[in-house]
Amino acid sequence: MASTSLPGPIMIQRPVWALDSWHDGMYLGTYLLATRTGWERWYDAQGPIDIRRLPVALDAGPQVLRRLIDIPMHLRGLSLAGIPATDDDLRIIARRCKQLRWLDLRGTQVTPAGLDELRRIRSLRHIGVDPHLLLTRNPNGRQQLISGNQALIPVGSGVPAPDFAGLHEQVRKAVAEHPGMTSAEPDEAVARARVLLDADQAQAGLAVVAPFLGAGEPAVLIVAARCLLKQNLPLPALAVLASAPPTGAVLAWRAVVLTTINPSEASRAAKAALRETFENQVAEWALVTSYLNRGQLVPAEEALNLLRSRTYDEIDEAKLSARLARAKRRYGEEASAWQRLLRVVPDDADALAGLARAQRSARPYSMSWVRTLNRAATADVGKYGRRMMDQVSGHRLTTALGVGALSWPALVILCTIWDPVERHVWGASLAGAILLGNLVGLSLWFATPHDVRRLIRNSDKLTGQRHHPSRRWLLVGLLVAVCAVLFIPANRI
Repeated sequence: MASTSLPGPIMIQRPVWALDSWHDGMYLGTYLLATRTGWERWYDAQGPIDIRRLPVALDAGPQVLRRLIDIPMHLRGLSLAGIPATDDDLRIIARRCKQLRWLDLRGTQVTPAGLDELRRIRSLRHIGVDPHLLLTRNPNGRQQLISGNQALIPVGSGVPAPDFAGLHEQVRKAVAEHPGMTSAEPDEAVARARVLLDADQAQAGLAVVAPFLGAGEPAVLIVAARCLLKQNLPLPALAVLASAPPTGAVLAWRAVVLTTINPSEASRAAKAALRETFENQVAEWALVTSYLNRGQLVPAEEALNLLRSRTYDEIDEAKLSARLARAKRRYGEEASAWQRLLRVVPDDADALAGLARAQRSARPYSMSWVRTLNRAATADVGKYGRRMMDQVSGHRLTTALGVGALSWPALVILCTIWDPVERHVWGASLAGAILLGNLVGLSLWFATPHDVRRLIRNSDKLTGQRHHPSRRWLLVGLLVAVCAVLFIPANRI
């Protein structure tokens, strides 16, 4: 990673190659990430999280003093401002965090004796202290003591600004392309827009509610944001929600929009929405998703259990359960979650594809996943038809090549033991490996369900591509095997 210059007195020169994880779900603050424009709030320091090759700091919360022995060792910055940290706490930090470049101690109980402990941290350059500590001796002559109310480093939220220009353009475009989509009342417009959303006509739904956007009704603005999010336009969706009052429903949908842009802000918005409305399925979904998106599996499981304990949507619960199980590599649980979803919507192509992925991960050499993936291709041929054929042929090819490559050394050893004076050991073993690989490839082809094989053949005839076994390649393999026996004697290897 290249050097990253930051505004203010701090400069991060080298990345953190690994960062230790917290061992439980206790909230200990917020991780800060160094970007090209400065430090940004990133993830809550809550639950295990995998962070590699990133310059990271920690804006600590009050509970961190009870877990200083578990503080990540490779932090580049640490803010203890306003926390009653003592000299003993600072001694623990100095022993653990040898890569700190800045440390904010304003509002703590640190004395000049505690500052002397910081001489162990050779990389430390800037220390935020209270005014009475400015008269103390600089610990090692290289560190700069900074006082005052100004932040030691500037920190941004990391959330992009709402795109109001893009919002106006999308509304104008929707109205121009759907001129007849009008309603007399806002409630009628919201109902029609929801129906159009379910029918995958998000732009038409936006055109229906467009005349009522200026009134600031939360229901109208939420459905407009959903239409924009359906079109993969999160920043205009944020612009819509920015003009709405901060009700629980508005905060919940803001969290949904932020799940892919900034998961940390999404979790904070979801928690705020849950404080406004106790049972808010949208906010609960956003909270679980934000944790999953940043790899914090312990809080994600706790949030998912909370969702399950209340009235929930079976489809959303099954999808989140499948994501969590896959992140934990529990493929049997993932398959069970997809099967629960398929009992509600039997022809959901995405659920069928997810079930096929789980079946293949759990039993990679079984052909059950092929049949399931074929069902997904039947449900949505445009999305999964080509993918199904590529995966089936790729699985057959890689398995055949792997068996051939692994069997060659074994055949060499067997041939040498069988007849040590045989001159064609290497050639004969190579020929056997080629023939064995071709045999495995043919066996997998005939193990593929008959309806899938027929579909692949018919598709290849129409497209001119080759996803089924080719006689030409079988003859080439046989020719290579014969040449290996004739022209590769053992004494030439």
